[in-house]
Amino acid sequence: MRFHLKIICKVIVLILFFLYTPFFDGLRELIKNSHFLDLLVVKQATTTEEFSLKKQLNVFSIPSQATDDKVIEETISTANTPISVPQIDSQTNKKKIYIYDTHQSEEYMDGKTVLDGAKLLGELLKEHGYEVIVETNSFSDYMKDHGLDYNDSYLVSSNFLNDILVNYGPFDLIIDFHRDAVPRESSYVNLNGTNYARMMFVVGNLSGRSDETQALAKSLYDNIEQIQPGIMKKTMIREAYYNQEMSENMILIEVGSDHNTFEEVESSVEVLASGINQYLS
Repeated sequence: MRFHLKIICKVIVLILFFLYTPFFDGLRELIKNSHFLDLLVVKQATTTEEFSLKKQLNVFSIPSQATDDKVIEETISTANTPISVPQIDSQTNKKKIYIYDTHQSEEYMDGKTVLDGAKLLGELLKEHGYEVIVETNSFSDYMKDHGLDYNDSYLVSSNFLNDILVNYGPFDLIIDFHRDAVPRESSYVNLNGTNYARMMFVVGNLSGRSDETQALAKSLYDNIEQIQPGIMKKTMIREAYYNQEMSENMILIEVGSDHNTFEEVESSVEVLASGINQYLS
């Protein structure tokens, strides 16, 4: 009994010794400055650099050769500048169409641009009885304000498209209006004495909605060719996005090229409007 009592007393004295000496403070400091614990923790390396495969595969132009499959990297903007949204009658029962130009500066032979083509298409569709928004905000000004450049065109157009969809969507049809860059002999066709700018639908095969987009392109193609056979080129399917994941009712169309006059574009846009009207009605 006395033996156990002695042991207990010694333990108590030892504990008091540790408590009233700098032993524990020194031990804590040793552990704090030691790299031993680092060996027991698996650290995950992180990066602040944003990367998006989608942005790389949103190419900014359609190559004249099918083998020219360029991929353009786009940067991501975190700016929150509000986008000006056009006014539309929310009480209407008319079908709604949104038309924009990812590359607003694309020109035809006589200085008119794809924006002029989009405006013309919008007016013709309004005459057919549709509610139409044609995007007229300046994408180039938006790029300057946000430190972006031409390679970021699809990022810019997706920002405007998203804002429109939030405010007024969904739409019965969304059209990204472009022009191609091909030689003169590939850019027009003469039908019954009239020159037409040849047109082509482009489908992004990576969007996740490529089946719906291809079906839409086929329906529009058939309607347009029924009105004016020979005006359309075969639909191009590319390993890209073109923001087509944002809506199942979205299509990209090339109307003519830089070797077309705007008169030829006007002739084709009239056929395009009629084909769209047949599809939507």
